[in-house]
Amino acid sequence: MLGSRSETRWLPLESNPDVINKYVNNIGVNTDRYEFVDIYGLDPELLEMVPRPCIAVLLLFPVTKIYQEFRNEQIKKKKSAKVSSNLFYTKQTVQNACGTVALIHALANNKRALNIDMKKAFGKYLKATETMSPEESAEYLRTDDSITNAHQDSAVEGQTEAPNISESVDLHFITFVEKDGDLYELDGGLGHPINHGPCGDDLLVVKISFLKLKFFNFFFKTFSSYFRNLIDLNPDENRFNLIGLVAKND
Repeated sequence: MLGSRSETRWLPLESNPDVINKYVNNIGVNTDRYEFVDIYGLDPELLEMVPRPCIAVLLLFPVTKIYQEFRNEQIKKKKSAKVSSNLFYTKQTVQNACGTVALIHALANNKRALNIDMKKAFGKYLKATETMSPEESAEYLRTDDSITNAHQDSAVEGQTEAPNISESVDLHFITFVEKDGDLYELDGGLGHPINHGPCGDDLLVVKISFLKLKFFNFFFKTFSSYFRNLIDLNPDENRFNLIGLVAKND
């Protein structure tokens, strides 16, 4: 969901690792090193099932009025935090393109770890937008036929029937990545990144020496309060989903 009032509209992408892995392969990101998998919950035994390292996390959640109020408070608290110059961030100006924007944030901020064919759609996008502003890279995506077509093809391949392209959708994708030691929340509809503070390079495990703790689960210390707040704000909702970009285990 989310985006500007642009008339350009795509079908929403399903939160489905099989669909997403096929999609990124189609645009030139080989999943031989890293792939997208479901994260089934925040309990320790469920996190143990997730391959490591985890270098990006996608969150799908329902957008409500209460959530918007919560987000505004988060922005006020975090707006003065530093943002790494090495972070890639793009805005979202296409309705229902949040899935692709979330994927771009996950992939572009981990490009050195991934096997990317620079002659295919995503490689061309990276090269073209390297020095662009978030507004310019959003406009480039809006007019990029290769990624547009790949998104639309993937949007009709999920397990659920794709809605009519004119329907309003109240679900939204955002991404969490590590860059230069800090955790960033990347939401193309927001207009700027949010720095949540120090973390490790594995998004499921963080080492905090100054607290004299060797290791603890990243979600419980950095994500957990954020997710729990979202769930508490929407106690009757169950449309939350987590997907991780993780090392592939052969």
